[in-house]
This record gives sequence, C-alpha cells and structure tokens, in this order.
Amino acid sequence: ALPISHVPGLAPPTCCDRPVDSMAEEDFSVVRAIIEDKLHQEFHNVPTKDLPPRMQPRQLPNLQDAFKIDWDDWKSWEWMQPGWKGVKMHSQCVISADGSAEIRSVWK
Repeated sequence: ALPISHVPGLAPPTCCDRPVDSMAEEDFSVVRAIIEDKLHQEFHNVPTKDLPPRMQPRQLPNLQDAFKIDWDDWKSWEWMQPGWKGVKMHSQCVISADGSAEIRSVWK
C-alpha cells in the first residue's frame, strides 16, 4: 500500500491557491474513490456469506411488527371518564378580527 502522499491523483497540499476546507474535501474524495475501487475489485460477485462480518447484511426488525399502537388507550384514562370530579382542561378556538385563529386553554 502506498502512503497517502504517494497516491496517484492525490496532489500534495498547497497553501495559498485555495481554502484548506476545499483541499480537504478534494483529498477525501480522491482517497474515497480509491478505496471504493479497491473494495469493488476485491468483493465484486462475492456471495454475502463470504463477506467479512462487518459487510454482511443484517436482519433488521420489521417496523410494522416492532410495536402495535393502541389508538383507543385514551378511553381508559380516568380523567376522560364520565363523572370525573377533578380539574379539566377547557379549550377554545378564538377567531380574531383579522381572520387569524388562536387556541386558548384553561384548567377549571
């Protein structure tokens, strides 16, 4: 393996012709392209079972089966039941003269 300073296509950094950030981005893109090419040459048409563990596909859980949402759980909340004697939040939608709306709420 060649040191990064000797990689073909990777120009040595210069100080004054462009900002440091753009030099780093260009250098990174060149190194990345070289590594991607080497990986492609080494692992193209290799069965997934023969790949290194880090490159093998993982079985991720199906999000539809991860959990079921109980959309009716609010029906069991004690403050939503008829006859609740505690404080309740009262909400109002107020339409202003300019046509805008505002939601107001108060605990009573």
